[in-house]
Amino acid sequence: MVDGTGAAPRVADVAIDGDRISEIGEVAGDATQTIDATGKVVSPGFVDIHAHMDAQVLWDPIASSPCWHGITTILNGNCGLSLAPIDPQRAEFLVKLLESVEDIPAEAILAGSPFAGGSFGDYLDRIDSLQTGINVASLVGHTAVRFEAMGERSMEPGAEPSEDELEAMRGMVSDALEAGAFGFSTSRSLLHTTSDGRHVPGTFAELGELMAMGQVMKEAGHGVYGWVSPVEDGDPAPHHRDIEMMRAISLETGCPFTFAVVQNRDNPQLCNDLLKQIGEANAGGARLFPQTEVRAIGVVVGLANVTPFEQSLPWVGLKDLTVEERLAALRDPERRARLVADGNANSNETQLSMIYQLVVEDGNARYDFSEENSLWAIAKSRGVTPADAFIDIVLESEGEAYFIFPFANYDIDVVGDLLSDRNMLLGLADSGAHVGQICDTSFSTFFLRYWIGERKLMTLEEGIRKLTSEPAGFLGLTDRGVLRPGAFADLNVIDLEGLKVHAPEYVQDLPAGASRFIQRASGYDYTLVNGEVFMKDGVHQGAFAGRVLRSAAG
Repeated sequence: MVDGTGAAPRVADVAIDGDRISEIGEVAGDATQTIDATGKVVSPGFVDIHAHMDAQVLWDPIASSPCWHGITTILNGNCGLSLAPIDPQRAEFLVKLLESVEDIPAEAILAGSPFAGGSFGDYLDRIDSLQTGINVASLVGHTAVRFEAMGERSMEPGAEPSEDELEAMRGMVSDALEAGAFGFSTSRSLLHTTSDGRHVPGTFAELGELMAMGQVMKEAGHGVYGWVSPVEDGDPAPHHRDIEMMRAISLETGCPFTFAVVQNRDNPQLCNDLLKQIGEANAGGARLFPQTEVRAIGVVVGLANVTPFEQSLPWVGLKDLTVEERLAALRDPERRARLVADGNANSNETQLSMIYQLVVEDGNARYDFSEENSLWAIAKSRGVTPADAFIDIVLESEGEAYFIFPFANYDIDVVGDLLSDRNMLLGLADSGAHVGQICDTSFSTFFLRYWIGERKLMTLEEGIRKLTSEPAGFLGLTDRGVLRPGAFADLNVIDLEGLKVHAPEYVQDLPAGASRFIQRASGYDYTLVNGEVFMKDGVHQGAFAGRVLRSAAG
């Protein structure tokens, strides 16, 4: 047993009574069900603090893909995006934001979601009325409260809220916290835009407005502050400015902050500079906790979704075909010749040297890319053109081969350095988001197999702590993320030797027939949520014991 606190592993029985752990040690007596975990690791359930499953939990009761990776609690409402509060007459605006910012098809949300606007409490109540396999916590988003208070003016650069509008925003955040929101999130990224190209509400908010939201959490006595800094380039000034703003708000209000720190291609040293600034701020009393992904953050490239040759019209034309029809097109000599010629003409070594084949060894997908994995290097080693190499690999795998374009955290050794920072949280999985582009929700499995099992970055007990009690504690969840009598019985039984991250799969299983990537795992013998067996060997066992978690005031 690894209890999540960082204590050394020990052999012990874990007894469960109802939804709570009742005893740990040598447990005697009869049981309704006994799970033999001999030789396995029993841990608390994992906590994913950066999810975007706000809409998906309304139609997907098992919460895939997190359910296959030992996740028992997720935090939605990140990046300033939430589905409430909003006037029902304008609810589609927030749906469209999830589509334009997070690549969640609006048609799927509108077809699958039974929530059509209302207060934040209404939104939580709606989830509560449905079957839920895992625990769901949520932040209230700046985009919703600012748009509700200011309307279209909320997206105008330089537009500041009037006193009445700011008070309305404060009131909505206060109501959300009272209803159970775990805090407030905002986005300042210029990449986050509406479908018509405007920046999302809150992008240009001044310190006074952002401080006001922190003051609401201070008055409520709880709440974390999620923040998205500019991520569009390597210019250090906006990042340093934002950390200074967060420092000031944290010192004034006591709010803990979390935000992304990743390795940026345009400025590889920036992440180290930011960690130094964060360390200095925290030494002065601030509470800043960056989060990073445990591997490269990148677009999944393959025949089913996006190819490496999207600047080529013949390749773009393949999107009108099914995967089977695309494979047939690649096998046709004349069509292949056109695709090869145009694909090579519209790509270059620089581009193709940054696209790496996702190597799958014995059912396990590896993400520690090396130069020889690049499409350019593979083509050179095969003695063919890059387009020929891509086509050959796709045909050899019957369309199941994938490549990755890592735009952040591209150097796996630097990722290890980031993960070793004392302030760093594990996050940025973006579970439920970018469904046709990115598939990073398997972060927990990769972390355990690669960083703990293979690279020995830290001890098993420390790795489990970072997946459990550390993120739970950040959210103020003192009775989850840890194995002790009285805590909620969210548990994993893990076969560390059999732990594997499977290759992504592109499936058409969203409402309205929309497509997405999913990713499964092996090695989780059991996942229990609130005392009931939720998953066994990656298969749902029928229980829906998950709950809508509500913060201290809720």
